[in-house]
Amino acid sequence: MLRAALLLPLIGLMGACSHNPEFGDKRPVILISIDSLRADFTTPYGHTATFGGTEQTTPFLNKLANEGVMFNNTMAASPWTLPSHISILTGMHPIEHGVRSRKFSLNEKINLISNKYQKADYNTAGFFSAPFLHPVWGFHRGFDVYAPGADYLGTVDAAQHLSASGKGPEVQVIHHKSHSDAETGAQVVDRAIKWLESDDHYTEPFFMFLNFWDPHYDYAAPQKYVDMFHPDFAGEVDGTELVNFDIELSPDQAKHLKALYEAEIRYTDDQLARFFAKLTEWGIENDVIIAIVSDHGDAFLEHGERGHHLTLYDESMRVPMVIRAPGVVEAGRTVNGSVSICDLSPTLLDLSNLSPFQGRSGQSMRPMWEGEDTNRKVTMDLLRPTKKIEFRGYRNGNMKGILDSFNRTLTLLNLNDDPLENNPLVVKPNSDMPFAREAVEFIQKVASQRGPRPGLVSETGEMTSLLSELGYTED
Repeated sequence: MLRAALLLPLIGLMGACSHNPEFGDKRPVILISIDSLRADFTTPYGHTATFGGTEQTTPFLNKLANEGVMFNNTMAASPWTLPSHISILTGMHPIEHGVRSRKFSLNEKINLISNKYQKADYNTAGFFSAPFLHPVWGFHRGFDVYAPGADYLGTVDAAQHLSASGKGPEVQVIHHKSHSDAETGAQVVDRAIKWLESDDHYTEPFFMFLNFWDPHYDYAAPQKYVDMFHPDFAGEVDGTELVNFDIELSPDQAKHLKALYEAEIRYTDDQLARFFAKLTEWGIENDVIIAIVSDHGDAFLEHGERGHHLTLYDESMRVPMVIRAPGVVEAGRTVNGSVSICDLSPTLLDLSNLSPFQGRSGQSMRPMWEGEDTNRKVTMDLLRPTKKIEFRGYRNGNMKGILDSFNRTLTLLNLNDDPLENNPLVVKPNSDMPFAREAVEFIQKVASQRGPRPGLVSETGEMTSLLSELGYTED
């Protein structure tokens, strides 16, 4: 009896991590991106709802974090959707892949992670709801099926995207219609499930990419979710007004926008839980390697910003990232060292025992949760030439630098002493301060690793000029 009693916990543990022999050594992989989700608005990163109460924004994400590894200081590659998603799927920084504005498309010589899995005989599928993930920019490569999860996007052609993908009336139409029924997350999940059930794809090795647009403004979650986070609001402001700079926001209105944002986050989290329940129903929940990440955050008047696009401060750049892989990734691990979303694809390839990309900045993060590597040097990028903005950021642990090519300045931040980034030290880029030099040198190192040039138009020469003045050269 004693022997049997001792064996029961072991049998239970083996069952929790058992794997379907039909997959062999090709475990299914699901990569999920949630647009505009900043880390400090999620449950595993300690978020408390703006108006109190007991509601969590991301109970499902919290569950996954407890069952896998959570990366506490993950930096987005850029504070907007297009370049960051190219970075997620290629393991390249925007400086390397060159898709730094809507006028660039990914060079045809650059493969995505989906190409790797497709070549390894996985079935591949992608379902997206963010307008900037349209195939016109190269996101469809390597997918057997790549389709919009939002009904409206299926009617938007490439020309419309290129003409409307900037601020102005045209892009607002796309934003509004993409959120018109507040059900884009449900559509993505429905179409993912339908594909997995078709021809019993869930019984075979597959790589799936899912993108959820819902937490991006315009915030338009179903009313029951709004009621969870701010049931008593009597004003008229809505999510469309976060980035309408013609409207002055009161503090109460700004707080309400946060509640609308929280509602969208919880709605998305519930859709993910619904999807995972289906994996459990099929009995493959412990076979699947699942990764969840965001492309950038949103600002609510921090540093004078509304939404995103204009700064490299942490409200726009620090994002959640979680990997769950039973039997491979020990549950309940936290990595505190700085990492980049560029490191996610190489990590998934590593967990799948597939060959890594060559000559790209992204690296597998497995050594970090196994204790062999504690920190990464990370770069970030923002190009908005019409606003005379070209920033390249650098982070090493809790030290951060932002190089401004137009104003010829370098902003230094110590996040240990100044976690809200309210007390920057602004110096010249050629400063003799050791960290200033370290930041500029690493930024240039990444810039020297450029991949093939992107299509469409050429980028600004401001950063090239600045780095040249500092004694560096870019090819």
